Amino acid sequence: MKIVAIKVTPLQCVETRATDANTPQVVIITGAKSQLAQALLRIAANIGDLALNSNANTSTNTSIPLELYALSRSQLDITDAANIAAVFAQYRPSWVINCAAYNAVDAAEHDAIEAHRVNALGPELLAQQCLLSGARLLHVSSDYVFGGQAVCEIAHAAERVVGDARESGVEQHQNPDLAPNSNPNHLPRPFVELDAPKPLSAYGTSKLLGEQKVLAVLGDCATIVRTSWLYGQDGHNFVKTMLNLMRTQPSLQVIADQIGCPTWSDALAKVIWQLVVQQCSGVFHYSAQGQCSWYEFACEIQRQALALNLLSLPVVIQPTTSADYAKQALNRGVSLAKRPSYSVLNSGKLRSTLVTNNTQSMPEHVEWQDWRQQLNCMLRRLS
Repeated sequence: MKIVAIKVTPLQCVETRATDANTPQVVIITGAKSQLAQALLRIAANIGDLALNSNANTSTNTSIPLELYALSRSQLDITDAANIAAVFAQYRPSWVINCAAYNAVDAAEHDAIEAHRVNALGPELLAQQCLLSGARLLHVSSDYVFGGQAVCEIAHAAERVVGDARESGVEQHQNPDLAPNSNPNHLPRPFVELDAPKPLSAYGTSKLLGEQKVLAVLGDCATIVRTSWLYGQDGHNFVKTMLNLMRTQPSLQVIADQIGCPTWSDALAKVIWQLVVQQCSGVFHYSAQGQCSWYEFACEIQRQALALNLLSLPVVIQPTTSADYAKQALNRGVSLAKRPSYSVLNSGKLRSTLVTNNTQSMPEHVEWQDWRQQLNCMLRRLS
């Protein structure tokens, strides 16, 4: 358990339960050992170091202190309704940030029941207890709720594509050699919140069900944040795996026909705190800016790691297709889940919401940087 105190600006969206200005509001973070939970604690501690700490003047109605409690599965099992009720009775939270999840995408194909229990039932039980107690819930979801390239027919929706691009700042281009659909009458574009989900895997299905159950219970009071290709200095993720392999293997094969956007956990944490501070509700997308393939991501990891002396020698990185990679895995007795060929998220709605609510950006504006810049920030933490 870790406690941090920060200030909250005046409520902008749906109000939480009434409280005295000097009475801290409790925020529970589930899945304390996850990379996102660790990032949330780290960012909150940094905010406190800057100015917003428990010694700040909270005698007026302009701010309310927050107390953070990060609880591990042994302390809060989100699949156990009785355990959830007991924790809520003990801590009386005003907000719950759900970082607990079953994230083993391939394993979920053979363990769909457990994936459903953690990713769908768990969020539903949290939402039900939040409804009973008057707490707010922010639930973290995935780009894998989508099934592939978001296609926009030029003849009917060109204005929407242009509007999305202007709002989000995401470039609307891609390498034609990697394009999942080469039809000149269609444009690939990042997914917006109103696009229809169509998961390809048991993992994606379980995450979508979790979203749907939270919305069914809490409606407009729910906050859902979909993100993509998350990595950070904590836990297991693609960046740390690549660095380890680059130190031990002479060559690597990395998939080049899946397009998405890597997102640094610390940047996502900054966005989440802004949403909590502003008491925002709704479904939002968040990732870094730009897009790339896993192969391009791996090449950039190596390039930057060599420059920062995290690696001593380069290794050969070869592009491969999803089909070939799956065949090689099957030959080793490993069955891989299907993944979307294109799952870039449009963060425009989130960015405009935070601007509308007069949120002041966190230091360095890292949350709106290109994925290469976010990667550099993270790798510098390791150097």
